[in-house]
Amino acid sequence: MKKIITTVKIVIALLCLFHLSAWCQPGNDKLKDVVSKLKTFSTNHIIEKAYLHFDKPYYAAGDTIYFKAYLTAGERHLLSNLSGVLYADLINTNNKIDKSIKLQVINGVAWGDFALPDSLPKGNYRVRAYTNWMRNDGDGNYFDQTFMVGSSLDSKVPEAGTPHINSVNARPDLQFFPEGGSLVTGISSKIAFKAIGPNGLGIDVGGIVEDSEGNEITKFTTAHLGMGYFYLKPETGKTYRAKITYADGEQDVVNIPQAASSGIVLKINNDSLDKAPLQIIANENYFAENHDSAISLLVYSGGIATMITTKLDSLVINLAILKRHLHSGITKVTLFSSAGEPLSERLIFIQNYDQLNLSVNTDKTVYSKREKVQVGINALNRADSAATGHFSVSVIDESKVQVDENSENTIYNYLLLTSELKGYIEQPNYYFANITDKTKADLDLVMLTHGYRRFEWKQLLNNAYPPVAYQPESTLEITGIAESLGGKPLVNATVSLITMHGGQFQSAHTDDKGRFRFSDLVFSDTAKFVLQAVDAKGGNYTKLVYDKERPEPVVTSEASFQKDTVVQLMSAYMENNKKHQDEIAQYGGIKGKMLKTVIINGKKPEENPHHNLVSPQFADQIIHPDEMAKGGPFSVRIEGLLHGAHIVTGGAPGSGAHAYLSGSRVPMMVILDGSKTDGDLNELTGLDVESVEVLKTLAATAIYNAPYGVLIINTRSGLQAEDVASIGVLPISPKGFYIAREFYSPKYDQTNLTNNRPDLRSTIFWKPELVTDKDGNASFEYYNADGTGSYRIVVEGIDDKGNIGRQVYRYKVE
Repeated sequence: MKKIITTVKIVIALLCLFHLSAWCQPGNDKLKDVVSKLKTFSTNHIIEKAYLHFDKPYYAAGDTIYFKAYLTAGERHLLSNLSGVLYADLINTNNKIDKSIKLQVINGVAWGDFALPDSLPKGNYRVRAYTNWMRNDGDGNYFDQTFMVGSSLDSKVPEAGTPHINSVNARPDLQFFPEGGSLVTGISSKIAFKAIGPNGLGIDVGGIVEDSEGNEITKFTTAHLGMGYFYLKPETGKTYRAKITYADGEQDVVNIPQAASSGIVLKINNDSLDKAPLQIIANENYFAENHDSAISLLVYSGGIATMITTKLDSLVINLAILKRHLHSGITKVTLFSSAGEPLSERLIFIQNYDQLNLSVNTDKTVYSKREKVQVGINALNRADSAATGHFSVSVIDESKVQVDENSENTIYNYLLLTSELKGYIEQPNYYFANITDKTKADLDLVMLTHGYRRFEWKQLLNNAYPPVAYQPESTLEITGIAESLGGKPLVNATVSLITMHGGQFQSAHTDDKGRFRFSDLVFSDTAKFVLQAVDAKGGNYTKLVYDKERPEPVVTSEASFQKDTVVQLMSAYMENNKKHQDEIAQYGGIKGKMLKTVIINGKKPEENPHHNLVSPQFADQIIHPDEMAKGGPFSVRIEGLLHGAHIVTGGAPGSGAHAYLSGSRVPMMVILDGSKTDGDLNELTGLDVESVEVLKTLAATAIYNAPYGVLIINTRSGLQAEDVASIGVLPISPKGFYIAREFYSPKYDQTNLTNNRPDLRSTIFWKPELVTDKDGNASFEYYNADGTGSYRIVVEGIDDKGNIGRQVYRYKVE
């Protein structure tokens, strides 16, 4: 399999990154080693992310979840050409996979859906998506989003604000995070904190900080979602604690991390738009021990590492990072000693407004019910040049589906924020929906209170990251082992892969361990094949072992955090849903009922009660008893029913009757209840027939080594004769690519604009793939439903340079 690798650029000592001039020394071997290991890690551990855009934020039993997947590779969010297979799982309230599908990724995008049965209990469900390559980093790198699903069945939805699981802690939790990583005596430091309730969500707290002598040092209170900060200058020989008062009046005491007697701290002010002033501050003990020693700053942004080295020739060193040289998203700034030891670290979030400028325009601003809506979009990059990219569009009726915009998971906040950090980020879109000084300050608290998940210096510098165990999958594969009947691997045997319909096949040779591999395959999840093998001498006395699907990754327990507002919006959605069902009942529908999901299960070959080698699902034709003539010779009973075959009866008495494929002079093989007969159909007269199966294609008949066709006759008595040995052939039904269903969008004209049947759609329109042209333009059209009020259009996507875009547009329906 071809492996596509994107090299991450490592740049040494680019002084243009810094606003204030600082003199630079050549890096020593230790610092060169840091950069080299970072480069190796970035090259060998290319980050791949999957983001899923859904048609709406919650669903009801009987709905269909529609989604578009964007797969990116590298830290510049380029659409991935690394993996061509994406797995998507629907996980139920018991953390079990209800359904799993494979999607073919082309040009970094794919789309699919999950139909929710109307029998589904209400509760918190999840959609998980990942590639085989992502499994190298564990499930922390998977896309995983929780949805509320409403239903008339027994509730499994937790109370508002209560997580579905992991609610073990009965008390709130408060943690302190000194800027730079640690407190140092004699240095005033910013200390961020985060208070989390038993439900996993941020809670309001207030309190005071006391020293070990009982003196009050400062007060503090939360600023946003349980987060806040205060300043503390630790003194030598003293410890500190926080006396906390929660919103419900409960009180607690928590110790503040102890300060080091000798140390150095990195501080960054990220308030201004163009630059981020920083300070490197050493206390007197550390300065005395390390005077004039080399220290280095490494700035890691968008996959590019920039290092500057200077001397510790004063207690305070002032610099400023120019933000225009950084990429939007999280920047990691680390201070290193001359020995290559990380001393202090700070995360900052860069908002350079370099996302795509997406404009959405409709031909009108106010529409009527069922009126056609024509929409155009235009995508421009930061330089106002046309952007060619892939986009997806969702239109919802906001009178039926209300959205908590702060809690939305969007392509922007997922790729740049939540997928980069450890821990749960509450209300991620709050920081991007309407950017203000307040939201930027609150986002900086997120940087101070959440760890970075991409890499840890200790593991990286010690080469402690596990080796790559999973390779990217570009297409589908079918693999296995060919053995002798005695179980010995066959070397240089020929294995053929034959399709059940059409007889197309490929051949492959086994290696020295008897393994075979068919690569670069593309087929749907309904495809059926036959594997056939002959040894190096052409003998077919072989046994085939097929490598079935590898097990899905373990489903970990995830807390399903739901705010009161989300639960309330879901309740309103279900009230509308019930009203719609009542309206449908007035027009011939069934009140309270939705269309059921019908599941058709074919018998597996090994479950066949007649011991046939081929399951009925592989037959080209099946004849049932009610189609056959009553009484008389068996050949007469099925005469005229065979497709592409006919019956020939001998002229002389006792010469028998045989079935032939059209154009063939060799009789078809006859299998009776799993056993081969001599083919005389009239000897079967009087049997209580259950079914007659006709095999005509090469793939099906190869199982019986009967190229001229097979007639399988099954009786209700199921005669137990000697089984026909399965030699050299194996029918398989591997899991192929899921074929997404098309979203239904009605088209109205003058004849049906006024029909009485209500149009009750909540998702008005869904288009998973929309590609802009060379001028950055694309367009689409659809018809409104019967709902009035505000309709919400959401467009998301990525261009071919990795620039991210999202736009929300509303219009009125009266």
